[in-house]
Amino acid sequence: MQKFLKKTRDIRLSHNLKTLILVVLTSVFLAYAICQVNAEFTDPDTRARARDIGIEIGSLPTGLYNAITDVSGVKVGHVTLNEGDSIRTGVTAVLPSDDIWTARLFGAAHTIHGNGEATGIARINQAGWIESPILLTNTLSVGAVNDGVVRYIVKRYPDNNIVLPIVAECYDGGLNDISGLHVTAEHAIEAIENATSGPVAEGCVGGGTGMRCYGFKAGIGTSSRVLPEERGGWTVGVLVNSNGGRRSQLRIDGVPVGKAITGSPPKLGRDGSFIIIIATDAPLTHRQLKQLAIRATHGLARTGTPSTDGSGEFVIAFSTANIFPSSTESGTFQIQMSVNWRLSSLFQAVVEATEEAVVNSMTMATTTTGINDRTMYAIPLTALQQVMKAHGR
Repeated sequence: MQKFLKKTRDIRLSHNLKTLILVVLTSVFLAYAICQVNAEFTDPDTRARARDIGIEIGSLPTGLYNAITDVSGVKVGHVTLNEGDSIRTGVTAVLPSDDIWTARLFGAAHTIHGNGEATGIARINQAGWIESPILLTNTLSVGAVNDGVVRYIVKRYPDNNIVLPIVAECYDGGLNDISGLHVTAEHAIEAIENATSGPVAEGCVGGGTGMRCYGFKAGIGTSSRVLPEERGGWTVGVLVNSNGGRRSQLRIDGVPVGKAITGSPPKLGRDGSFIIIIATDAPLTHRQLKQLAIRATHGLARTGTPSTDGSGEFVIAFSTANIFPSSTESGTFQIQMSVNWRLSSLFQAVVEATEEAVVNSMTMATTTTGINDRTMYAIPLTALQQVMKAHGR
């Protein structure tokens, strides 16, 4: 009997020991996993979108990819030139539709402050439509990219020889050998041919490779919003090239982040620019798209910039809902148009998506060293999370 009790006790102890070991190992594993999650945002080479680190701007839901490509038919392509110690530039192409070359869409453009260049916008506002992809690059490469779009059109559509390309610029000379004129017409063509639907690469890619924003490394950012069915059910997508603002001005979801994160202060430089592209499947006319483009100003302002005299901000908006046929037998064609009272929800969508796109352009960018050994540091994600949490976000 005593042997039986001792054997039973030994089994129980063995079982308890195994349980204890299992608990300890589980605790160690969880602690390691938690450390890995926290380490993800302390590693400057590992980046995340705003929502991945708990920053949810606005109240409307995003689309599947939280990108401008959530608007059906819209594609984005990049060519990134990141070579040696001084080439930090590129081209980004936004294709409103596959047949934009032969079938126009309603479009509108708005200049927030014009210390910059965006070709083709006079034509957009005169005609009320767009008939070209929208390309983003650096200040001195507008001509080369414009040439690339023309060459692409002439090669593919030799009879369509009156299209005015849309090319918008931001200055990347702080990190890039901008005077080297490294972007070519072929790069513009490649960006167009690279364009795809689905997820969009952000941060230091394409036209955003050498950009900075609010004293942090930035570049391309995107976001989208989807209206509930009772408010139209439409999608609004925004893509930005962020290259402006001062560190002390930065606000994210109302939080004065720029005043709280003071490490690695940038040297004073140009005020820079923002290029904002808006896509929607809502049936809007030129006049209504103009109103939508103006509302992007509100989203940009929520991030902190006053759009100074030294900055250039351009907004280009288009709708995929109506297509302008090249010709009709009657000389007329029918369109759909939303009633004006539905615009308010679309305004909210573009404000939210613009703000989040700017934030994504920073949180996805990586610390970059360029010409003359200049370094622009990425916004530290762990510090950003801490600041947001301290303000109840």
